[in-house]
Amino acid sequence: MEAEESVISPSVYLEFLATQEVIMRDYVMLDFKDAMEANGQLFENAVVLEIGCGSALLSMWAARLGAARVIAQEPTPVAQVARQLVSQNQLDHIIEVIEGDIKEITMPVNKFDVIISKWMGACLMYNKSLDAVLYARDKWLKSDGYIFPCNARLYLTAATENRNYVPPKRFWSRFAGLNMSYASQIVQRMPLVAAVPADQLLAKSELLKTFDLMTLKRNDLSFTTKFCLPIVRKCIAHWFVVYFEFDFPHNDGVKTISTSPLAPCTQWKQTLFHIDEHLPLCVNDTISGLFVVKRGDRHLDFDINWRCQNDLINIRMHKQICRMQGKAANM
Repeated sequence: MEAEESVISPSVYLEFLATQEVIMRDYVMLDFKDAMEANGQLFENAVVLEIGCGSALLSMWAARLGAARVIAQEPTPVAQVARQLVSQNQLDHIIEVIEGDIKEITMPVNKFDVIISKWMGACLMYNKSLDAVLYARDKWLKSDGYIFPCNARLYLTAATENRNYVPPKRFWSRFAGLNMSYASQIVQRMPLVAAVPADQLLAKSELLKTFDLMTLKRNDLSFTTKFCLPIVRKCIAHWFVVYFEFDFPHNDGVKTISTSPLAPCTQWKQTLFHIDEHLPLCVNDTISGLFVVKRGDRHLDFDINWRCQNDLINIRMHKQICRMQGKAANM
């Protein structure tokens, strides 16, 4: 162990702490454990693949549930730390940690009974692990195999801000006598990953799309869907808010995990899109339109085409274009 530790660079440990501590502090990880234990019969004597294993936590739980063999794949050097943790827990006779891209590694197993992964990212779809799960499913999962989690649903709602909120257009309009309005255009096109207080919600939620990991294709991650948000309180709208929930196989007795503002905050929080028009709303108003997602290799593009009419405004159709990219969502 000491010899192996000596060859791991400090930057690897820093990367491990930066990515894994947030995950392990999230109560959702214990929900993962509960779901796996509730489906313990699926892991007994099973051959299991964990994709994007990080600390290999899910792999170690699978091994303790009786898995015959576990392959823990991790694309980054964090795999070196995972290998140490597996050894420290005396599970290296069951778990093999493999470092490398899922499409490039040599897989020592032909077929798997179960694939487990924390494949969800910001706005659900913004995570490379999702592509890796779909690739591994098509190549190695048995026809009667299982994926944990197995399905998810994406929702849209709207929210206001507190009284001290300064919209980007106003904040960036002038700074120390300089015109910085161009920066406001950039900010308004970038979704924000943040936690929305439940008391700032002002609309009922709309289901945008359902994802079944057993049948989902990569092309399904780009889609267009209609939405209509009924307003439930008199307020000015500042944000479109996207959140998701997901389930595990055999969901009887295993709770659905939600990233809604109405649920306890998770590592994914919510994804917020600036509403770049003044939008005063009353109860029973509606915001309706089209929500368009185009998923690239390292980004998500969003077109939100919306309309709203009431006694104060008449917005027939307004188009907002946003792009999610960079470190915020682990692409």
